[in-house]
Amino acid sequence: MLKCVVACSGGPDSMALLDQLNKQGRDIVVAHVNYKHRDTADRDENIVKEYCQKYGIPVRVCYPIHEKGNFQAWARDVRYAFFEEVADEFDTKLLYVAHQMDDVIETYFFQKKRNMICDYYGLKQESSRHGYKIIRPLLSYTKVELQMYCVENGVSFGIDESNLTNHYTRNVIRHTQIEKMSRKEKEEWILKIEEENAVWKKQRNQINLFLKGWNYDIQLLLNQENAWLYLDSFLFNTLHHHFSRKYMEELCIQLKSNVLIEIENYLLERHNNKLYFLPKPKDVNYKLNALRVGEYEDFTILSQGNRIEGFSVEASDFPLIIRRVRANDSIKMRFGNKNVHRFFVDRKISKIQRKYWLIVENKLGHVIFVPGLGCDVEHYSQNQQFYFKINGLD
Repeated sequence: MLKCVVACSGGPDSMALLDQLNKQGRDIVVAHVNYKHRDTADRDENIVKEYCQKYGIPVRVCYPIHEKGNFQAWARDVRYAFFEEVADEFDTKLLYVAHQMDDVIETYFFQKKRNMICDYYGLKQESSRHGYKIIRPLLSYTKVELQMYCVENGVSFGIDESNLTNHYTRNVIRHTQIEKMSRKEKEEWILKIEEENAVWKKQRNQINLFLKGWNYDIQLLLNQENAWLYLDSFLFNTLHHHFSRKYMEELCIQLKSNVLIEIENYLLERHNNKLYFLPKPKDVNYKLNALRVGEYEDFTILSQGNRIEGFSVEASDFPLIIRRVRANDSIKMRFGNKNVHRFFVDRKISKIQRKYWLIVENKLGHVIFVPGLGCDVEHYSQNQQFYFKINGLD
């Protein structure tokens, strides 16, 4: 039987889970996180340790220190990272957590209150995180039922006093809505959540089918019913997290005309009727004492290509500098100096692409080649030596 990590806080839910798995004869290791956030934190740690000592179950404890930011978000990240660390120590990918029926409804209400876009509303019986399988076997139990289980089976547990306050949004939902429901009402909510997830899955499949064949025509996306969902799904494929409906609807309004928007470490642009979404470009500055045919991280040097992609160099040109375009860059053409930014405007090149554009500069600091524009008058030859392409802008 595979070993599994059981996340155990010392509360009634997780102690019931631990006891059930132990009675099933599962090969268990327990992971407990003590945030030292309340006076009874050590009491809960001792409850977990005493149970594990009684049955010879290995236990690991983490003592993280919260420095700043949202405590609940930080605590969740810390504990799951710790669970994964314990799983690695014992060579397993199975994580058991004690979410129950009330948690499913609470999570759903929380998601709806915040207008969150989710892959799944409520909580799944099984999910994955960083390659670890998270299993929730208690979703058919209510919180009261698990507390009764502990009482009837002589399993010690502690009550987290912070859950009794209305300090957090989830606590307000729990105390003002869920605790007032009968079991039948909770079951009705679970059925409603399942039905909504089925509808959402079908809708998401339709969106993914659209995106698979989409040519980045932004007007085509904006013309879809619930365009904000399509846009969120498009961004999710790169960022791997969702945004709120309100934020997506605001983005859709902005994208009705040409605009450049920063989203985290990415740039989103509507340029004419096309949508561009690329990571913010890093600074590029290559110093080359020789040119070789081959692929670099940001550009490729070829031995053949279109005439406008080619240029010739002499020994006196080295070292060459390959860098991003600067505001006042210009190149000496046969018809006179050409400002590179004027070239961007003339060719209707998007603002995002301009940020990625590279030029080749020689030893004297002269721009000798601009992709799309060509080489300067002094580096043109009928038999060009090298051909230059920027990677990722095809």
